[in-house]
Amino acid sequence: MLRQDLPWREPAELARKLHRQPGFVWLDSADAAFHQGRYSYIAINPVSRFQWGCRDSAADFAGAFRAWRNRFQTDVISGGAPFQGGVIGYVSYEAARIWMRDFHSRHASSCDVFLEFSAYDTVLAFDHQGQSLSVYSAGLSGRGCQPDPLLARQNITQLVASISENDAPYGICEGEEADWSISPQQADYTESVSATRDAILDGEIYQANIATLWTRPSRSAEHAFNDYLGLRDKTQAGFSAFGAFSNRTIACLSPERLVAMTSEGAVRAEPIKGTARRSSDPDEDQKAADALSASDKDRAENIMIVDLLRNDLSRVCQPESVHVSRLCRVEPLPNLFHLVSTIEGKLSSDKDVVDLLGAVFPGGSITGAPKLRAMEIIDQLEPAARGAFCGAFGYIGHDGACDFNIMIRTIDHMPEGDRYWSGAGITLLSDAAAEWDEVRLKAERILGAARAGVSEA
Repeated sequence: MLRQDLPWREPAELARKLHRQPGFVWLDSADAAFHQGRYSYIAINPVSRFQWGCRDSAADFAGAFRAWRNRFQTDVISGGAPFQGGVIGYVSYEAARIWMRDFHSRHASSCDVFLEFSAYDTVLAFDHQGQSLSVYSAGLSGRGCQPDPLLARQNITQLVASISENDAPYGICEGEEADWSISPQQADYTESVSATRDAILDGEIYQANIATLWTRPSRSAEHAFNDYLGLRDKTQAGFSAFGAFSNRTIACLSPERLVAMTSEGAVRAEPIKGTARRSSDPDEDQKAADALSASDKDRAENIMIVDLLRNDLSRVCQPESVHVSRLCRVEPLPNLFHLVSTIEGKLSSDKDVVDLLGAVFPGGSITGAPKLRAMEIIDQLEPAARGAFCGAFGYIGHDGACDFNIMIRTIDHMPEGDRYWSGAGITLLSDAAAEWDEVRLKAERILGAARAGVSEA
């Protein structure tokens, strides 16, 4: 593994230079002040790609993925960035059927690709805390296997040259802005809320996250990137990401981590349940934080998901290692407060990252509890496959370390059209009109920032 240190430059500056390159991905800690937002990464020109879809056998996935990823395992530089190369990709919500054999989605057949990962040998790593920038390369080819120092040096030289070139022409994209349309309409969403409450009353579930789908005609890759730049500046989310994949471009403004693991097997999950708007007035801001911390409803929902994740992690972690290190802490973000808990554990020696993802995916905070039954109800009530929404976007490093977000606040740019989902956690106390207002408000905050109007179909 080779590393070359470079003078500090902002990730957005280099993303503008590189976003047209093949396989461009940007793991973007857009809120660099956030305690988990220390590092961002940009990678281009993948050396290999792995896809899995609805026509592939779930039983064959784990072996096939492990065999592919193992080709890109190698030593990393001690004390360097947590990610120095490896595989980056996304897992769609419907990929849950790979691990949850009892989950049968009526929408799954519409998903040609459940997940896609690409192997990256050369990576730009931005340390926001230290204001340092480094480029890493192991010199792995598409076959993986043995690192080649000469190839690593060549890869670093080429990437440094790419970011040293004059900027490509860049500006506002031409063309009319297309309005977003929402489905279902209010009456149908009200029925979905009622059906979810009935399931709670019948003892089937405690809660489920029911979402609305917003669509518009497909836009160009340049539009998608421009929109993302505007969104990241306004939302400043700590687990943001942008990636160009074979069948979609994903622009994600997520504040939430699904799961992370160090190369030594230390596991961490950080679910969010509970949100409050911040105020520019310090006194009002503190009142909002205190009210969120004291909210019985938000704390109850958060603790319910904590219990679900403790159970999930116990399936793959060493006995007695799973514990809650922080419960219902108020996390300040630029515009919002979130109620966040942290569950930690130590991965069992006979398990790996594939097992870990299978244990926690999809995240309980965006399904409900019990997870399987909540997902079945979601599948019955929502109008289409979620796709990227509520899936995961992240990396697995050369050394086996990983970090994945939950893809909420995500625009899924696909050839057949752009999609955005906005959901709400439905409980027995939910009011259908209030939930409808909430999902619209959540969507309009993001879609308005993406320079588009909003209309009802």
